[in-house]
Amino acid sequence: NALGAIPVITTATDINRRFSVDAWAARNGYVISNLSRAKAVSAAILEGDVPLRSEYPIVGELPGGVTLEGSGDVGIFIGVSKAEPFAKTLRLIPPVLHLGLGCRKGTSKEAIREAVDTVLKEHNLDRRAMKCAASIDLKKDEQGLLDFCGEWKLPVRFYTSEDLKAVPGDFTPSAFVQNVTGVDNVCERAALIGAERLIVKKTAGNGVTVALAEEHWEVHFG
Repeated sequence: NALGAIPVITTATDINRRFSVDAWAARNGYVISNLSRAKAVSAAILEGDVPLRSEYPIVGELPGGVTLEGSGDVGIFIGVSKAEPFAKTLRLIPPVLHLGLGCRKGTSKEAIREAVDTVLKEHNLDRRAMKCAASIDLKKDEQGLLDFCGEWKLPVRFYTSEDLKAVPGDFTPSAFVQNVTGVDNVCERAALIGAERLIVKKTAGNGVTVALAEEHWEVHFG
């Protein structure tokens, strides 16, 4: 009204009061795996209900155009894994994974990248689900670790040995790490700070240790 403009709504899902998957994903912080799949889902929603699968609990009612029943060629999957339950699966990826890292002094970013890539591949996890990285403060000037986090655009947090020792849980102990850092495990404990559960325990290789923890997450459509 202030501009004297005529509003024009061009999104068919909005006009028909159906679920707009791309708009909902953007509002709620999800990464859309594939924009062409998002278009396919939107087109399918205009024709009928599209099946949804989720690794997380769904709180509240489903929006129009989405169902938890049945199957189909086109569908939506919410989670951090690279699951493809439908022929054309649109994956919506929440940023909920914390990457815990440990490394020998002087380890290159390439070695760290290879170690992290290996863990993600072995567990079929999407790199885009990672929210942050963490390690012990003894590694705060470790250039390879800093370069890796910069390359992957991961904010990195460093914790003292006292911070790490205070993390409750059952961890993979190392006498060597205990002697060097003052805490029995770095990567698992660092990953769990701010997260809910450890989903990948300590994995070691080429002087790098990797662990992954996951934040609590629920799916809300309201």
